[in-house]
Amino acid sequence: MKAFRLTGLILGIVGLSLSVTAIVFSAVGMFKARQCKQCKLGGQIK
Repeated sequence: MKAFRLTGLILGIVGLSLSVTAIVFSAVGMFKARQCKQCKLGGQIK
């Protein structure tokens, strides 16, 4: 029984870290897209 609890804990931590990473990447992507819309006068994404 202990092995199942440990496996569930590890999978939960992995899932949590993946979801946090996805949220961070989507926030960065939205920020860059917003920057690109604001600087239409020949601006480039750095």
